[in-house]
Amino acid sequence: MPRHPIHSATITLKLPSDMDAHAEITALRAAGIPVDALGNAQQGFLFVRFSNGWSNQANIFRWFAGEVGQGPRNYGTAPRHRECAAA
Repeated sequence: MPRHPIHSATITLKLPSDMDAHAEITALRAAGIPVDALGNAQQGFLFVRFSNGWSNQANIFRWFAGEVGQGPRNYGTAPRHRECAAA
């Protein structure tokens, strides 16, 4: 049975849920997460778990530098394609 890849975030950041958008984007960039002016990841994948409002007063941002499903050791390498030989 094949092993499933482990998805470890490159950067995890916990921010207060009441931060305004500008401060949130500034904090994401300061942590090294490449986001645009709207807070969208410019590369990789940014997962956000929002506060539920009463027991958890923080939002958690997890940024994965590689593509979703790509192991961390493969980041930055081009995918290899197998060429089929004509039979």
